Amino acid sequence: MPKKKLSDIVFQRVSPPDGKMDLTVEDLADVLVRRLGIKRKESRAKHSKLLLEMIRYKKESIPLSIEKISKILEVSQSQTYEELRKWRTLGFIEFVKIPAGEGFVKGYMLTSNTANRLLDRAESAAKSFFRKTRRIAKDFDDLLMLEMARLQKDEKPSPKQEPSEENMEMENNDMIRED
Repeated sequence: MPKKKLSDIVFQRVSPPDGKMDLTVEDLADVLVRRLGIKRKESRAKHSKLLLEMIRYKKESIPLSIEKISKILEVSQSQTYEELRKWRTLGFIEFVKIPAGEGFVKGYMLTSNTANRLLDRAESAAKSFFRKTRRIAKDFDDLLMLEMARLQKDEKPSPKQEPSEENMEMENNDMIRED
């Protein structure tokens, strides 16, 4: 499994078009893809079409080859890998080998049967990311406070280290009295 780069997650506030009386499955698929930030900004790939096709193939338990995915996205095969990176980061798809007859069928499949289950995966990944970030932030705060406390302690001179003017006057007065 590739190392997850959760920095790839970019949520966008995209809503279904209000002007349309009847929303189609394609419209809602486009909104989901754009809200989850699956599609790269500069890409012309058809991710909403891929989402619909992958859900259909998932129900039949048929993995999609990279060639088939590149035809659906309408991009080159080399660009297809880059387009799928966010899908893999969010845990939406996985590479599988399914036994078929004498060999295996290799390809990518969705990890869930429905868009809601896919969204649960994205939510879980985001929560995990924030939990880990919260632990890092707590360690950061603890170390920062400790460092600040040490600096304040070092700034306050102790009477034995550096005598202040008052201490020096008191010592001088004590010496004068002894004479």
